[in-house]
Amino acid sequence: MYFRFTIVEDNMNQTEHSIAQKQKFSPFNFSRTFSALRVARYRWVWIGSFISNIGTWVQKVAQPWLILQLSASPFLLGLDGFLQEIPLLLFLLIGGVVVDKFDKRNILMLSQVVQFSAAVVISILILLGEIRVSVIVVLSFVVGCMQAFSTPAYLSFIPELVGRERLANALALNSVQFNLSRLIGPVIGGVLLASLGAAWCFGLNALSFVAMFVVLLFAPASPPADTTFSIRSLIVQIREGFDAVFVRKELVAVITIVFAISFFGSPLLAFIAVLAKDLLRVGAQGFSFALSAFGLGAVVGAVLISSLQPHWIHPKTVIASATLLAVFILLVALLPYYMLSLFLLFFSGLMFVGSNVISNTILQTAMPDAMRGRAMSIYAFAFRGGTPLGSLITGIIVEHFGVQVALAINSIGLLTLIWTARYRLYRRSAAELSA
Repeated sequence: MYFRFTIVEDNMNQTEHSIAQKQKFSPFNFSRTFSALRVARYRWVWIGSFISNIGTWVQKVAQPWLILQLSASPFLLGLDGFLQEIPLLLFLLIGGVVVDKFDKRNILMLSQVVQFSAAVVISILILLGEIRVSVIVVLSFVVGCMQAFSTPAYLSFIPELVGRERLANALALNSVQFNLSRLIGPVIGGVLLASLGAAWCFGLNALSFVAMFVVLLFAPASPPADTTFSIRSLIVQIREGFDAVFVRKELVAVITIVFAISFFGSPLLAFIAVLAKDLLRVGAQGFSFALSAFGLGAVVGAVLISSLQPHWIHPKTVIASATLLAVFILLVALLPYYMLSLFLLFFSGLMFVGSNVISNTILQTAMPDAMRGRAMSIYAFAFRGGTPLGSLITGIIVEHFGVQVALAINSIGLLTLIWTARYRLYRRSAAELSA
């Protein structure tokens, strides 16, 4: 009997060891895919953010259409986009300092009030027949300024909701809801715009901010912080944030790759329309399928990252996924076959989201709580900062040499920066080599 029990016990140990080995080498553990949603306070913030993002995408359908209706001016349309984005570049680093010194929940609640007010004002002015392009672009700038503070606040608020052990999963699930809202919102926006008009799109967006505001009312407050403030201390604290991030080689590599993806990778999404029309020779429906392929890949990528084993959250994974993104962009440029392009765009979206979510997780887990807002402002600056200039330069290249050449150049540029970052991360110093 003793011999028999020993055999059974040995078999159980071997089975447990086998499972442990499989988990060690398998990149995914699908039993933890939605683990962060088991935390009630994060689940409600996730739902509120999802509703709010759907509303935002509904408005993003109506706003450019409204501006063109009022002015028939592509310049004013471009100015509106510029005024939405430029405050992020101007004020993100300041926003990071403010986030580290004040209650993040209060900053997010103020952001909902400002964005709600802007949407309501535009909706009412449309219904009264008094809407002007000047009002729209000014409010776009105001909302952009608020987002310079709410972006690092939201990103650094997530760890306070779920803790460090569920952070990677929570960030990936946040990307899931954002990319799902990007698929759902424009559909709702298109139906509302065609059937009821632009005022209803702005009104629905306003209601979506109410949902998020109510959720935040019941969310936990951030720990109190020193709220003393001066221009000198602001500059010192921004410098402290840069010192905390750039003193570590792995964080320098990650931030470099995030900026490279923003500069060289993001224009792929902006120029899918040109790719569809000039290279793939498909119409509006073909273009929408191409855009959806990238979006679907982004959703799948976020779900996969939410299941990723903790030991795969590493700079090497970022380097690998970003390299694959560059390869897929190059293949899109060199192989202009529609069905193949859908496949390549799907995997481009997957790698785009995967590399950025893992980078965000690495940066957040490396930072102490007191520095997280500033670290997230640096990440957001890198993530958003390269896109406007990258798109501008890509547009110039497309104008003169075509979309194939532009995408090929972007893929080579992306590969160059990725592998420069990799070399600088893993090279050994002269002292290490002589030791």
